[in-house]
Amino acid sequence: MRSVFCLITRSYRSVLIRLILTFLIFLASPFASAHFNLDLNIRTIHVVHTNQGLDVYLRLPTPIFLAGLVLENEFEMLEPAPFTYNRMESGTLMHYLDLKSIRDAPVRFASLAESGIVFSANGKKLEAEIVDIGLHPGFEQPPFSTLEEAKRSFEGEIFPYGYPEIYVGSTVTDLQLRYRHDGPVDAYSFQSLFNPGLEDQEKTANLILDHFAGNVRVHRLTGLLNEPVQIRNSEWAAISSFIQLGLIHILEGLDHVLFILCLTIGATGLIGLLWRITGFTVGHTITLIVGFFGYVPSGTWFIPFIETAIALTIIYAAGIVLLSKRKMADSFISYTITIGIGLIHGLGFSFVLHELLLPEGAHLWKSLIAFNIGVEIGQVMIVSGVWLLLWMIARINQRALIPLYWIIALPCISIASYWGLERFLQLIRIVSSS
Repeated sequence: MRSVFCLITRSYRSVLIRLILTFLIFLASPFASAHFNLDLNIRTIHVVHTNQGLDVYLRLPTPIFLAGLVLENEFEMLEPAPFTYNRMESGTLMHYLDLKSIRDAPVRFASLAESGIVFSANGKKLEAEIVDIGLHPGFEQPPFSTLEEAKRSFEGEIFPYGYPEIYVGSTVTDLQLRYRHDGPVDAYSFQSLFNPGLEDQEKTANLILDHFAGNVRVHRLTGLLNEPVQIRNSEWAAISSFIQLGLIHILEGLDHVLFILCLTIGATGLIGLLWRITGFTVGHTITLIVGFFGYVPSGTWFIPFIETAIALTIIYAAGIVLLSKRKMADSFISYTITIGIGLIHGLGFSFVLHELLLPEGAHLWKSLIAFNIGVEIGQVMIVSGVWLLLWMIARINQRALIPLYWIIALPCISIASYWGLERFLQLIRIVSSS
């Protein structure tokens, strides 16, 4: 009788243990899902406007697009998301990336992230083309704050790190996407379809950097962005932006300012000055366009060579100022030389413009012309201000102009000589090392 009682007791005990284990497994399922951790909660999106649509460089926490793909089977157990595997650790189900599967099928992995990213223009969804993908540990992720940094993050292998395994929540995924459109996209909307149900997902920090017409407009937003976010630009914004950039560049470019200063004080009269300025404008307009499109030598020596030549043009213009009565200043030869000098300075302008505007950028020709207009406005401001000052001094005392010319020209020669030597030595180092 006692043995029967013990047998029944053991049987109930076995059933009780099974019930407890079942209950713990039931609890583990939602608990494990909650531990699909969102360790890194920042999403960065660079949007670059081109003549064919938008180029997008996006970094997002990997759990944002994988956590929602975890499935529950008929036994109420969690099945891992694609490209992941699970393991119990201290009673918690943890999620790891299957790095081998990702390396074997990077485009399919990227498509999971791309599927929840929506860009629309004119009320229509733009179709995405996956260009490249990157995967990084969160605490070793390369910088992504500038467009240049974002582009560099895709260099090398998809996961060039020595980790044998890594938690999903400890990684970020980079995507390079191309959204084609039948022309430039001035206004668009961004929307994320992901809603993984992660803790603190509503606190996701989003940084959208819109690269339009040489400027970067920053939009800071919080949340999953399940509702479309509108980003608007305009053709006039591109034009006015590049006019401003051209104006700022010439006013901040001390070498160009010094040359125009010497060019102005070296003219014997207003008519001669207009001819010289026109020649300089014609010259730099030609090479600004030619240099921007890359119809110049591509060697590393070329930029320091042009910068050295620009320094020599300042010395030439200042030397003309110091010639007795400046007889050469308004000759036909001088005008021709000024056109040649304009060709040199135009290449200098093109180097800067190439950093601001991609050859395939939106509103390309209008932006080029606008930049040149900005340069001309700055040039006119310098010439007008200097000429007005000289006229006022001449009205007071004509003889005061001669020492003034020397006071201006000699420092210009000294500064340009220093620049020329520095840039020439740099040129020699580059040539000798190649």
